Amino acid sequence: MNTTNKTNYYITNIYLVVLSLVILFGRSFTGIYIGSFRVGEFMIAFCLILSLLFLISPHTTLLCPTGKATFYFHKLIIISFFSSALLTKTSFFQTYTYQSSSYIWTLFFLNIGIFFTKNIELKSWFFKLLPFLLPILYILSTILFPEVLENFFLNYSDKFDFVKASDLLVVYVGTNYILRIIYKSSLIDFSYFIISSAIYIPFLLFKSKGAFFPAVIFILFNLIFYITFTKRNKLKTVTLLFLAIPIFFISTFHIYGNFSFTKLGQDGYSQDDISVSSQIQESITGLVSQKNTGDIFYSFYILDGRLYSQEQMANWRLQIWQDITRDLFWEANYYQDENFYLVRQQGERRNDIFFSGFGYKEILPSMNHWERTGTDGTNQNPHNFLFNSLGRGGVFQPILIILFHISIFIYWFKKYRNLNILLFMLPVLMTSFFDASMESVRFPFVYYSFLGIILNNKI
Repeated sequence: MNTTNKTNYYITNIYLVVLSLVILFGRSFTGIYIGSFRVGEFMIAFCLILSLLFLISPHTTLLCPTGKATFYFHKLIIISFFSSALLTKTSFFQTYTYQSSSYIWTLFFLNIGIFFTKNIELKSWFFKLLPFLLPILYILSTILFPEVLENFFLNYSDKFDFVKASDLLVVYVGTNYILRIIYKSSLIDFSYFIISSAIYIPFLLFKSKGAFFPAVIFILFNLIFYITFTKRNKLKTVTLLFLAIPIFFISTFHIYGNFSFTKLGQDGYSQDDISVSSQIQESITGLVSQKNTGDIFYSFYILDGRLYSQEQMANWRLQIWQDITRDLFWEANYYQDENFYLVRQQGERRNDIFFSGFGYKEILPSMNHWERTGTDGTNQNPHNFLFNSLGRGGVFQPILIILFHISIFIYWFKKYRNLNILLFMLPVLMTSFFDASMESVRFPFVYYSFLGIILNNKI
């Protein structure tokens, strides 16, 4: 092994170690301080520097591993950042500028992921570790988190936290997808898929519906890929399904403490919360009746030109997304009424930020209220990466991001003549429609790293 190969070997292994640590410890790991900055900030800064070099670089095979279309859409997204920043007079010398635009810089994780995983082989330690990541995550999150590790993160990280639902989802989907590629739809990967699904479905439902529904969709469509296997191995399939049933109920009882999927006495969710939630729902239903609104369709209804939901968290997201969109077209004043509810008072029509968005210098107007900043007052994201890009970068930026992902799919389809990549991409992107995942560093790092491994298709 020559010097260049040795260097690549060591850098690749460092990359895989970091990937494994981000998967296992999420926010706690990326929050570790190295000097005055955190690991996550170093990762964003690294992507920022590479993105700027990428912007001024000519087209090469190394810089566009997924084709010219992805290469140019990526550049246009970066250009849209600078256009928005200049039009909104955003300072390039404020760290918040790059914090609020992190979802743009993390796109380069795809190039990094493809580059560092193109030569790893099946015998690599990472692929031997991969099947154990989901069990370890489940144990750390629900059974036992070692005190020594907890103390380490409390002392050296800015925050100790368990792995988020969206991060669990991308690891669950990515692991099962990659194992199916490795073991080629055999009893090994099919068994892993069935058992891991039985264990994780109750856990994801408990953590977040925004992660649960994409997981269910992944399961349903993944079963299609196993049709040939299940037809040839009917007895083994039935046996596995019967084995999965008690595992599912054991996991459910372990997570909820009951079989009714009711969160009682966990995560601060109490009977008082249920009572308040019921009162809110009853109030909304009464208001709908008074306003002669049409029938409620799957908890959704329209009132005074706005879309609402009886489900509290869905309604919270809906109001934010609508406010972000309307703020691009109309002046608005946000204030708190006598009942402490957030009110948006719409003003005159505006046409100054339709193309630029609000930029990256401050929190979006629709998020600047205690009702929307979360229990710790730090949330600034609308829990949908497309609406976030719409508010920050204007109408063209989310379109470019969509085209960026479509171009990756087209590259895959042209190369392999199948739709398999959608089985990984769609559930992961779907959970980002309901969570502030793409605005973090860990979720896109894991997502684009797994995507790089899949696109290389060397395993």
